[in-house]
Amino acid sequence: MKKLDLLLINSNLNYEIAKKQRITMRLEKNIPNQESPYLNIAYLIASVKKAGYSSQFIDMVVDEYSVDDIVEFCVKNKPALIGFSAFTVQMNDVGIIAKAIKAKYSEAIICVGGCHVYALPLETLENIPEVDFVVRGEAENILPKILKSSFDLKEIEKIQGVITRSKKDISPAYVQDLDSLPYPAWEDFDLKKYPGCNPHQTKLELPMMTGRGCPYRCTFCCRANGGKIRRRNIQSIISEIEYLIDKFECEAIYFTDENFILDNKSSVELLDMIISKGINKKIKWGCSMRVSQAKPDIMKKMAEAGCYYVFFGFESANSETLKRVNKAIVIKDMYNAVLATKQAGIVPTGAFIIGLPGDTKDDVYKAIELGKELYLYSITFPIAVPYPGTVLRQQAQDNMWGMKILSDDWGLYGKKQNANEIFKVMESDKFSAEERLKMQRIAYQVHPKKRIKDYVDKHLKQYKEVKK
Repeated sequence: MKKLDLLLINSNLNYEIAKKQRITMRLEKNIPNQESPYLNIAYLIASVKKAGYSSQFIDMVVDEYSVDDIVEFCVKNKPALIGFSAFTVQMNDVGIIAKAIKAKYSEAIICVGGCHVYALPLETLENIPEVDFVVRGEAENILPKILKSSFDLKEIEKIQGVITRSKKDISPAYVQDLDSLPYPAWEDFDLKKYPGCNPHQTKLELPMMTGRGCPYRCTFCCRANGGKIRRRNIQSIISEIEYLIDKFECEAIYFTDENFILDNKSSVELLDMIISKGINKKIKWGCSMRVSQAKPDIMKKMAEAGCYYVFFGFESANSETLKRVNKAIVIKDMYNAVLATKQAGIVPTGAFIIGLPGDTKDDVYKAIELGKELYLYSITFPIAVPYPGTVLRQQAQDNMWGMKILSDDWGLYGKKQNANEIFKVMESDKFSAEERLKMQRIAYQVHPKKRIKDYVDKHLKQYKEVKK
């Protein structure tokens, strides 16, 4: 039996239910949606491999592992370190699985990272006694140091970003030189199990990042990658794209950057290089960006460079709400961005959030109507969630705008709720939890799913004809 230094786990208590939920999220039966392989995990695996350590990743949903299966694997393989990367909605699962592992494999050393831990490192350690320490921030440079140690907590806690129950410094750690990171270890994934994030309609789509950090201050986001923008060298980005094409026969890429276009000068330089090297003829790609950055010239350049799909966070159709959440955009930006996107021949998608500070049912109706005017390929209406570490959560705790938090059951803190559950996490005096769920249903009834082929052939085509 080979020694296993690191086991990484994507936790879930019932993979059958989770797999069904993924399918229901699809816009079309055979077109994937939010089913990408995990870029953060691929980076972690690559980093520990580069340092000479062995690792394995188990996705309990995709790999169809039950809790008993995970426990059996740990008992049999005895990984030196077990790590969970978890969103808030997964934290209950992490606690149950960690407890089950320790019950049968008492010498197990367990750590947790991810957005929730970034916001609540000490609370995580308090709530889940089976967790030995947490990692706050970006772990690519941290995990090799932990594996090199003797797993003495007093030694481990000296590493910045590692938080123990006795450590006073809980500051996060970030990778400052992103170009120093090895390419994500996609060779360790069964990529056939991850059809993709967007309607790429190719053989393989892979996620990729060109930078980390976000300078904006939206109140509903915890900004786990920090507020300082760190960008990769353009040549490094180009080299990775070529690597993905040559090594994995990748035909589509989804750039995971929170805002793909921030600095127009460097963005245009990257797009020009993609075009000059003919990469735009080999792949198509999608990204997320702010409506305030979606100017006609940049959208045209993006389309020429192979962009086919863009996601916009509209958030609200109420100008005052946009100000309250520090979105730093105006309604006019939305119209202009979508028009420029369509004129460039790029598929626009986006989202409005239901129940932001000060919102009422009328504001949701406004968003529904605005969505009809914008006429996107896909539009979603998630219900506002007061995630730990966000300004929104603090505002709700302070009862600003009549908001109040109804539950700290982390299992309810997902953007999608089970069909048989009432979404009860947050409400306000003027907008109850039940009303929010009702408005969400109305929004999706008004905005049914579309076929990508119909949208492109029948809708986007008319914008190209107008330009001619």
